[in-house]
Amino acid sequence: MVVTSFPASLYEPFRRAFEQKEPGFRLRMLNRKTTAAIAMVTTGRFEGDVFWASAPDAFEVLREADKFVPIPSGIQPASSRIGAFPVDDINGLYRGFSISGYGMMWHAPSLARAQVATPRAIADLVHPRFAGLVAMSAPSRSGTTHLMVETVLQRYGWERGWEIWLRLAGNLATVTARSFSVSSGVAQGRFAIGLSIDFLGRNETGELEFAYPTENVFLPASIAVLAGARNPQGARRFADFVLSEAGQRLLIEPQINRFPIGAGILPTGGQDLFALARAEEPPFRFDARLSGTRYELVNILFDELITERLARLQKFWRNHSALDARLANHPDLRAEWRSIGQLAAQLPGALAGLHQEPAVADLKRVPRGAPLDPVQAALVTRIRQAAETTLAGAEERLEALQRRLTPAELIAPGLRP
Repeated sequence: MVVTSFPASLYEPFRRAFEQKEPGFRLRMLNRKTTAAIAMVTTGRFEGDVFWASAPDAFEVLREADKFVPIPSGIQPASSRIGAFPVDDINGLYRGFSISGYGMMWHAPSLARAQVATPRAIADLVHPRFAGLVAMSAPSRSGTTHLMVETVLQRYGWERGWEIWLRLAGNLATVTARSFSVSSGVAQGRFAIGLSIDFLGRNETGELEFAYPTENVFLPASIAVLAGARNPQGARRFADFVLSEAGQRLLIEPQINRFPIGAGILPTGGQDLFALARAEEPPFRFDARLSGTRYELVNILFDELITERLARLQKFWRNHSALDARLANHPDLRAEWRSIGQLAAQLPGALAGLHQEPAVADLKRVPRGAPLDPVQAALVTRIRQAAETTLAGAEERLEALQRRLTPAELIAPGLRP
């Protein structure tokens, strides 16, 4: 059994090709979101053989939990590193088989109608001109989105990174349940801009465009054989196939359209991501091990700070932005206006050092409705209360500032009760 976060458009061609090459084996593919797959493997509720996914920090979580056994290398990669990031685990516990980047896709007609220029960075999306135009999925539901959230946190630092996400939340049209819903929504013009992985942008047609933002890092998608596999021989055979020349060439077929790691194997007309990573190496190195140690903390924080409070954040930032123009005749109030925005965008003070607490590494993904263990339940309550206190305080101060304006100033369009 292979547990994978990849869609059928990728795993079905591999399943057919492998079974044709190895008629003695039959593959059972279990498709799960990355976060759900990690929970299945770590809690022992899954008797599988192979873990096959795109998120390197997910592999770090499972490596730390001793869930992998070493597998041999396959085809010679074009390079042992993609930018500053290794293609394979140093001990061979998992192997990279494909390369991806993370970025922004947009629906050109929608941006034109909104009279908004194409953003160059995720951090650009905090500007009020992008209000209602952006879509993303929740990192707790998508390994791809988790990588983008974590990349921003590492690129800008823990405090500044959360400020970017909290400000950007005010511009979100929605937080989707799956990353595929972002790309399809942008392609259909329901959203103007979406945060997603590159191959989803390339696979869409029509008026959808894609670009790597300045925060992008190129990272490997990997495969690993699980410790305690019920069919270790079959698991290794499948890993060998994925890492073989035949498997690598299957990646560049139009219906899959991924970038392989094999030297000399390039998609027709596609970019050389190894070369692009060397030319555009970001001013930081993505630390998958760091991401792995705080994997579930980031998911919980995003859900409690943003996903569960999205409607309130949208309203708050809309009113905060609208109030800006109304303070032209009130320079004495502008300092308070800025202070309110800073409060709403900051990680609550009670949570500032949370990512450095030892208990963070022991957090686990728990299915909705299932009980939490006492330690995790207390931490979630702490996060929830701090998030509520901070946002409610910002809302109250903004309302108080609005009351200091005249009725005529409040009637102007844009400010909503």
